[in-house]
Amino acid sequence: MKKVLVFQHVPHEGLGTIESFLKRSGIAIDYCGLFWESPIPKNSDDYDFVISMGGPMNVDEIDRYPFLRAERMFPSKAIQSGKSVLGICLGAQMIARALHAKVYPGPQKEIGWFPIRLPEAGKKDSVFRNVKDLNPIVFQWHSDTFDLPKGAIPLASSPLFPHQAFRFGKSVYAFQFHIEVTREMIYDWIQKGEEELKTLGRSVSKENIVRGIDKYESSLEELSEKVYEELFSPLVIAKVSA
Repeated sequence: MKKVLVFQHVPHEGLGTIESFLKRSGIAIDYCGLFWESPIPKNSDDYDFVISMGGPMNVDEIDRYPFLRAERMFPSKAIQSGKSVLGICLGAQMIARALHAKVYPGPQKEIGWFPIRLPEAGKKDSVFRNVKDLNPIVFQWHSDTFDLPKGAIPLASSPLFPHQAFRFGKSVYAFQFHIEVTREMIYDWIQKGEEELKTLGRSVSKENIVRGIDKYESSLEELSEKVYEELFSPLVIAKVSA
């Protein structure tokens, strides 16, 4: 059975709709709950795909979150061994750092529903090629960003953050945005991030975020399904062949 390893940094930032897709496809999932101090595997040999999820911490907050030191080494080794890797939000920043790119605070926090733009490389990339909307609305919750790693292909941008997604090699992807969120996850994030939202004034409000759920939920699900079908196709095809 094909198996995916998932690094989860906080309880409320799980796989969301990715989990549903993988389970439907008969793909096994191993969670490494770093907030539970789960041991980090020594290597990626036992896994076919590695996913690093989001979290409120910065990639350099090693003193406060000691597990980041060990985790930062894992994607680098996985990439070198040719594994398929996906990073989302903090996970994308971890991949960027593993590829020796700079990670740093952005111009402002990007929280809520925002459009991203797919450049020519994004339109042609296998993972996004079936996405018809070239400016899809996605969910964002981050303040840090990263430089594009040397040799990486930029796949998406936004007005505030030029590096929203990239591919490195054939099977390493980094998404700064969230397409995996469910309605329940967003409500949970709003509750846990209520104090953070209050510091942003009128620029971001939980009311606008909630209104966006009804407006964008179905299109986000459609987008994510198209992306997952391509992103995880090697696992599904291999399983069917077996």
